[in-house]
Amino acid sequence: MYPFPAGFFAPRNRWYVAARSAEVGRTPLERFILDEPVVFYRTEAGQAVALAGRCPHRGYPLGKGRVDGDAVICGYHGLRFEADGHCSHIPSQATIPPRCQVKAYAVSEQWDWLWIWPGDPECADPALIPDHRALGLTDPHWIKRPPLYWHVEGRYQLLNDNLLDLTHLTVLHADTIGGGDVAATEERHDEGEGWVRSTRWIANAHVTDWVRRSRGIEGPVDREIMLTFAAPGFHFGHDRYFRAGSDPGAATPLLDIRIFHAVTPATRNSCHYFASSAVDPATYELSRSHPPDPGSALKIFTEDVEAIGEIERLLAASGEFEEVPLRADVHGLRGRRLVQAMIRDEALPASAARKSNHARGREPADREAVEVK
Repeated sequence: MYPFPAGFFAPRNRWYVAARSAEVGRTPLERFILDEPVVFYRTEAGQAVALAGRCPHRGYPLGKGRVDGDAVICGYHGLRFEADGHCSHIPSQATIPPRCQVKAYAVSEQWDWLWIWPGDPECADPALIPDHRALGLTDPHWIKRPPLYWHVEGRYQLLNDNLLDLTHLTVLHADTIGGGDVAATEERHDEGEGWVRSTRWIANAHVTDWVRRSRGIEGPVDREIMLTFAAPGFHFGHDRYFRAGSDPGAATPLLDIRIFHAVTPATRNSCHYFASSAVDPATYELSRSHPPDPGSALKIFTEDVEAIGEIERLLAASGEFEEVPLRADVHGLRGRRLVQAMIRDEALPASAARKSNHARGREPADREAVEVK
């Protein structure tokens, strides 16, 4: 299934961001994850729960039911499912059929995000989640911006491709964070087990009117854009502005913004998109003195979401197609291959898969801890 080979969709034995913490409460929340309905809610103690969202009796969505105590009750015939997925009560009979249960997913709450493991719960090690502390997302000295969310009408790898190839900033975001020099600047590529990274140092960077108004940056400046993809759906990095002529790797930035994106397959043709950022307080006064218009800031994300939707629209109307790769696609194609390899890994024995998951999940955060701080 484009942009993967036929038969490839998404790896299951991985952590994905399923929701913002604030979205999950005592009212059931239905959300599709890897083409399956899932119901989210919280127990009386506040613990997040994720259960398969289809009642095994007649297939009614549990997301349309109600929470009672630590259980969710089906809104059709009143079957009660506890937080571990077993059915504890059927109003019309005393006997509970052995198959009358739903899958309970492993979940982990980190920062303001709720992560879910769609695959084998025995493989669900929370240590495989990128370390938010190492990446600076939970750094108490930085000013964090609340996480945003979009339901995207397009397959998840299209959004991963968008974030892996930042040359689109030059055209799609020309009026905001773009500039012709982004696409024209060579990227430095790094990669390791389960991750790829793209870094651009843009000397004498073009400064758009939006950057002047919203970030308080005046040219001439140098700019460094870095984004790491920790497959299958987490992107983190930074956007930094320096005085022109700065020494890469040694200069103090005029403005330093940490960037975080999470992409999660919803259905085969749609995905969930979560994004957040954090600003270095040493440079925050500069950007705060030029507060951006909220609408124009959201425009950046909206442009990406709409672009992915347009690609999906043509795929739905005209079917799969064979793309013409460009030189700028090398980095993105490496990212695609990582995800494809993870899908293939799931054919391995469980012990080998756990070992592979552990190695691929930990290194990006460890390495980034050195380079971002």
